[in-house]
Order: sequence, then structure tokens, then C-alpha cells
Amino acid sequence: MKINYLPYLILQCTWGLIQTAAGFIMFLTSIRSRHAWYNGAVATFWDRPYGISLGLFIFIPPKARFYNAGKYHFTNEEIQSRLLVHEYGHTFQSLILGPLYFLVVGLPSVIWGMVKKPGISYFSFYAEKWANHLGEKHTGLRSMETIDI
Repeated sequence: MKINYLPYLILQCTWGLIQTAAGFIMFLTSIRSRHAWYNGAVATFWDRPYGISLGLFIFIPPKARFYNAGKYHFTNEEIQSRLLVHEYGHTFQSLILGPLYFLVVGLPSVIWGMVKKPGISYFSFYAEKWANHLGEKHTGLRSMETIDI
């Protein structure tokens, strides 16, 4: 399902203003990184080993070093594509939740990342499963659902 970018942009800059403003600040601090337009969002390939979405802005690692472990064997390009879809799903959570995004998705996801036990997929958490679903629905591409990290 393709979206109309204009309402997406307007909503991210109004209803999702808090997280989009935070994302813009992170974008500015990563200005020397590679950037790309991704279905209405701004994707930044930064040097940190994790991905994050803040409103209109998506940040993903340029190398999927910690995703290629385990029973799945994906190329870096496949992982980046899946991670982009996943993080793009978070941008729709921003549109749905607006100013509640940090309380409902952001903070719980950070805590989950810190306390999750080995052998349990990070993407089994409700906020991450929901992001996978939304990203796949709006791009028609596969997300991170089968990757155990």
C-alpha cells in the first residue's frame, strides 16, 4: 500500500512534532552520514550499531554486524532493507500515537532492549512486532520478524 507523502509529512510535523523534532536534532548531529529519502521519511545510515526512528527520521547502521549471527544468513543489503521496513513501521506508530509515542513505544522498546534475555528475539516485543507489521503493510516488503537478536 503506497501512501500519499504530503499528509504523511504534515502529520509527522504536527501530530508527531515531538519525535520529529528530536529526530531532526539527531539528523543534524549525523549530517556527515549518508542520507536517503525512504517513502516520505529521511533515512540516515549512521555509525551506531542500532536503528531508531523518531517521527520523520529513520537511523540505521551501515553494516549489519550483529544481525548476521545465528541460524539466519542474510546479506548486509537484505538486513538493511528489512531494518528500513521495520524502522519505517515505527514512523507509522508515530503517526498513530502522536505525543504518546515515547511513552507507548520509545521508552518500552529501550527498556526491552536492555532487559531482554538471550534466545528471545528483540522483535517479539509488542512495539517491535507492531512496527514490523506496519512497515510491511505500507511497503509490501519483508521486515525483521524472522531475525533473532
